[in-house]
Amino acid sequence: MNPWIDRAVNLAMLWTGSLLAGSGLLMEFRFNEKPRPASVWGLDWTAWATLHYLLGYVMISLIGLHLWRHRKWWWGALCRQRSLAVWLVFLIALALLLLPVLGPQP
Repeated sequence: MNPWIDRAVNLAMLWTGSLLAGSGLLMEFRFNEKPRPASVWGLDWTAWATLHYLLGYVMISLIGLHLWRHRKWWWGALCRQRSLAVWLVFLIALALLLLPVLGPQP
């Protein structure tokens, strides 16, 4: 494994997560005022919402890439531990990941 790729993915997750949190906080607290400001840094609420939405997809993709790059470690930890707690954490995380996709449709 190339450690520089892992570092780049981790740095991208840090920056994307920070932008995601910042845009969410901005939309909640800055655009929540009455009257709503016309723009922040030249972007209106719709542009910030679109940016927030796209950053969410980038973050999910980076997390998936991170987990894929460390799949051997995950499998080794699950097989080595053979602990009920480790498997429960894994299964709950998997269920939380798949529930929105496979859950009941409105």
